[in-house]
Amino acid sequence: MNFSIRFTGQQDPGAWLWHSRLGLACEGGGQRGIFTAGILDTFLEHDFFPFRTLVGTSAGAQNLAAYAAGTRGYARHIILRYSSHKAFFDPLRFARGGHLIDLDWLFDTTAQEFPLDAERAARRLRGRELHMVACRSDTLAANYLPFDQTHWASTIKASSAIPLFYRGGVTLGEANYWDGGVSEPLPVCAAHQLGADCIVVVRTLPASYAVKPLKLPPRLLHGGRLSNMAAILQSHLDGYLLAHDFIRRPPQGVKIIELAPRTPLKSQLLGSKPEALRHDYRLGQACALQFLEQHAWRLRRHQAASPA
Repeated sequence: MNFSIRFTGQQDPGAWLWHSRLGLACEGGGQRGIFTAGILDTFLEHDFFPFRTLVGTSAGAQNLAAYAAGTRGYARHIILRYSSHKAFFDPLRFARGGHLIDLDWLFDTTAQEFPLDAERAARRLRGRELHMVACRSDTLAANYLPFDQTHWASTIKASSAIPLFYRGGVTLGEANYWDGGVSEPLPVCAAHQLGADCIVVVRTLPASYAVKPLKLPPRLLHGGRLSNMAAILQSHLDGYLLAHDFIRRPPQGVKIIELAPRTPLKSQLLGSKPEALRHDYRLGQACALQFLEQHAWRLRRHQAASPA
């Protein structure tokens, strides 16, 4: 199958070591998040919810909210029905100076037509932590915004506000935020910082994908709009490299299980065809089934033996 399940931080997956806190980290990726939706829906179908720390960036945060609510098929429906709608994704509007992606329309419309059961999510999250990664637009620092039953939609919107594509970002309190992918596109380090020592990482890019270090000329990083975009690009690349290195060489005592497509998904960041989205959703289901059949029992066993 065109997916991979890879272990790092230990030599033998069969000799699973005890862990104190199990984490789940979900990469962003726009419509490629349909792969993540396939994985998490399959987890829900098999009542697999052992994670104590959950962290998602952008599409990963959207998927985790649905997973926390126990609403199988929610993220799949949002991606298939709404993320391809012209009211959401409109290149012509963007060319005229508007949003390329209208997050206001997306969240207002889904709240009316297909609301998430945030109250149920809050109940299921008791004793657990769910954080959405967003990036401060002034400092480009990653912030880990906790799930809140009342303001969860604004938090996810902040985590999904791609610079330039959604103009202006999202203001929460006194801070303005952009998409978490600017600073931490793959939030595995965040899961570790929040206490997880065994982390299941769900990718939307192949496990073999790696960006190369890039140091932009200093003249591009000082002054003007071009310098802002250069700084955003540099921050994104640095964050990806940090996560990539963490997965391949985790700290002592930390274990990583990486679930990823083996080659690029058929879906794209935006503008994917429905058949591509359905294909990648099924691929996520197949990946999750193999993981559950071959490895999940070890996580259940050790999680049951671990302190609450």
